[in-house]
Amino acid sequence: MSVPTHFTSGRSGQGAAYVSDHEGSTHARFMRLSAYALAPLGVLSAWWLAGLVGETPEGVRAEIGHPFPAIVLILFGVIGMIHARQGATEIIEDYVHDPALKEQALYWNRIASIAIAGVWTLGIMLIAAPR
Repeated sequence: MSVPTHFTSGRSGQGAAYVSDHEGSTHARFMRLSAYALAPLGVLSAWWLAGLVGETPEGVRAEIGHPFPAIVLILFGVIGMIHARQGATEIIEDYVHDPALKEQALYWNRIASIAIAGVWTLGIMLIAAPR
């Protein structure tokens, strides 16, 4: 027993608006892989930063001045910002319906994420730089 519907599968016809263009699978895969990378990077970053509580500025510079903690902190900030930008992009695409406003929001989302990742990286590098 089947119920007749007016939905036709494919890229043309009544159901064309409901057919996936397969862009979502790439986004979902990227978000899942970046989340897998952020989990250990977040734990390591939190562990190092918690260990720096009460340290003098020279002690902080000495600890972050080692290559591994500095690289982990930079990777955490940059990958986290890319992950956040992708999530915000999806929200903008889903909920902003005015094309001009959507284009502006996507532009400023990209600019803000690049600026935040750049400031994070520059900050870690300045802290880690020898004096």
